[in-house]
Amino acid sequence: MRALIAFLVGVIIALSLFHFIRYYFGNPFRLMFYTVEVQNKGFDETLKKLQEKLNANGLKVIRVLPLSKALEARGVKDFMNYSIVLACDIPGKEKLLSKVPSLTNLIPCSIAVYEDKEGVKLTAMKEIVFLAEESKKMSEEEIKLVIDTYRTLRKTLDEVRQ
Repeated sequence: MRALIAFLVGVIIALSLFHFIRYYFGNPFRLMFYTVEVQNKGFDETLKKLQEKLNANGLKVIRVLPLSKALEARGVKDFMNYSIVLACDIPGKEKLLSKVPSLTNLIPCSIAVYEDKEGVKLTAMKEIVFLAEESKKMSEEEIKLVIDTYRTLRKTLDEVRQ
């Protein structure tokens, strides 16, 4: 009986591990980006709420780049609603970025806000991919600052989703 239980537990663990690997590594987008689908809100309402929540959660909005409007001004017709929100104006960013210039991919945080056939979505980078390589150049405090900033960013995106 113990052997059967051990076998079943092993099968469950193996299937769970297979699903995890397939979900994350089968789709590199999920490995590198955090995306949420917004429920029952239009593009403009979502963009406004995102900016409010970012500022309220201490991730100061630096600038909003209305990509779809810029493309329309250049003659592109019928491009989906798309803006990029630059936020996470964290203290000490100048020192951190001069020490590790490649972190400009993370700081400031760049959040894509776009509307496709399925609805409005918010997408941001996952910090862990960059930190895996660049952490050698950073102090523990700097690493913690980036991780905490992105933890707050994901929490904020989840708040906007609802």
